[in-house]
Amino acid sequence: MTNTQYEIIDALYFVTHFDELLAQLDLDKGLLVVELNKLHQKGWIRVYDAIDQELENYALLDDRFTKYQFLASKQGLIAHNSDG
Repeated sequence: MTNTQYEIIDALYFVTHFDELLAQLDLDKGLLVVELNKLHQKGWIRVYDAIDQELENYALLDDRFTKYQFLASKQGLIAHNSDG
């Protein structure tokens, strides 16, 4: 897990909207999208289009990332806490 990924998961203990996450972290918007995609592919975060509608990998659209909400998954929290 990279330092950037660690910081992202650290901010995702609760469901967090993209804009809130971007404001919390000192990251470029494009970099945040790339890292969120990587974390999702690893199964370390969950992505929601609506509060009760989780998206699968194939459904993620880069142009919609600003509308998504994110949450660290159990696997992501385990990886985060074992790296810390």
